[in-house]
Amino acid sequence: MELILRIADEEKAIAALDELGDRAHDLKRPLEDFGERMVRRIARRLSGPALKERTGRLKGSLTHEETGDTLEISAGGADEVDYAAIHHYGGTIRPRKKKFLTIPFPGGPADHRVPLRAADFNDTFVAKGIIFQDRGEHIRPEPLFILKKSVTIPARPYMYVEESDVDYLNNSIADFIAGAWS
Repeated sequence: MELILRIADEEKAIAALDELGDRAHDLKRPLEDFGERMVRRIARRLSGPALKERTGRLKGSLTHEETGDTLEISAGGADEVDYAAIHHYGGTIRPRKKKFLTIPFPGGPADHRVPLRAADFNDTFVAKGIIFQDRGEHIRPEPLFILKKSVTIPARPYMYVEESDVDYLNNSIADFIAGAWS
C-alpha cells in the first residue's frame, strides 16, 4: 500500500521556502538599516555631557559597512581621528615631540571649537605652569594654555550595542526574511 500526500499549490510552497532560504543568506539590507541606526545612536552619545563635541570630527568619522552577513561600525578610520580610541577606552596622553602638552585654558582665547596652538600667539611668557599672553602695559596678562607632562583621560565608552538595538536587529532580520521588506 502506498500513501501519497499532496499539498495544494505545492510548487508555490516550495518556491516560497527557497526564497526564504535565499533571503536568509543575504542580509545586507537589514544590516545596512541597522548600521545607519547605530551610527545615529553613537553620534548622539558623542554629544553628551561626558564627551563635549568641539569640532565634530569624531562624530563625522563614524561609518558602517556591510556585506551579506557582516556589519562593521567604526570610528576614527579614514578621517584619521586618532583620539577615537582614547575617548572610548581611556588612557594617558604624553607629549611626543615637546616637553609639555599645551591644554587650552578654559574660556581663554585658545579655547575654541578648533583649538589654537601656542605658536599662534605673540608676546607670550610662562609662569607657574601656564602660558600667558602679555597684552600691554596696565592690562592684566591673559592665560592661554596650561602646561602638563601628561593627561589621563577616563574611559567614556560610546561604541556599544544596547538590548533594544539587538531586539531591533532581530525583528528587522525576521521581517526581511519573511518578505516584509519589499
